[in-house]
Amino acid sequence: MSATIYYFSATGNCLTTAKAIAEKLDDCRLAPVASTRYASKIIETADTVGFVCPVYYGDMPYPVREMVGKMVFEGEPYLFLLVTQRGQNEGISQRMDRLLNCRGQRLSYFARVKMPGNSFINPPEVDARYLADQQKNIDLAMEGVLHRAVQDFSDPQVLPLRPVDYPNNFRGIAAIDGCVGCGVCRAVCPMDNICLEDGKAMIGEDCASCLACFHWCPQQAIVMTKQEGIERREKYHHPDVTLGEIAAQKLR
Repeated sequence: MSATIYYFSATGNCLTTAKAIAEKLDDCRLAPVASTRYASKIIETADTVGFVCPVYYGDMPYPVREMVGKMVFEGEPYLFLLVTQRGQNEGISQRMDRLLNCRGQRLSYFARVKMPGNSFINPPEVDARYLADQQKNIDLAMEGVLHRAVQDFSDPQVLPLRPVDYPNNFRGIAAIDGCVGCGVCRAVCPMDNICLEDGKAMIGEDCASCLACFHWCPQQAIVMTKQEGIERREKYHHPDVTLGEIAAQKLR
């Protein structure tokens, strides 16, 4: 049986998780969500299709939502969602199921893997524990997939829009005077939302709030102007992931 894992990763949590999942599935292809942005249609023929993404404000990142809306599935594949998260998921499985319903499919299985968050401030010892337990938690999450478990995600409640359901720079992400125009932020932005003007990064409104620019800036010159206290936030990326791997996700 063939499998495809679509993953969205800003700091490497989902990239490493997707790689670990792929090792457990036969004939598995890894597909970065960022590489699908300019596709008009995505035809998927695999028997098993997984989505691996972080949780932003209780929902999936906008690029994942956008991608699912362009997908055409052949047959009736087994579809699962595995999220990396620090906080709550607040109905992300129901949201994904609704998106898939619009494509004539349904979500079969949902699981979570606790990982360091890339948004709010985390105690270092908690981050270290999550990283140490990552493989164990992936193994537990994948038991359901390997046994083709089926869960029910039907929910008649109308789910309200989240700030990440559409692209907008609601956090006020911007470059400060320390910016040297190196272009790292532009390279890692999955939305192609950053340009260089007069040697300084300019962040537009077509923002997915993934914070890749914030965490990978070598000058620490990207800030969130609408998030109080965030200046105390340590930069984070998964220790096993490189800047080049994050930037390469956009390659088609």
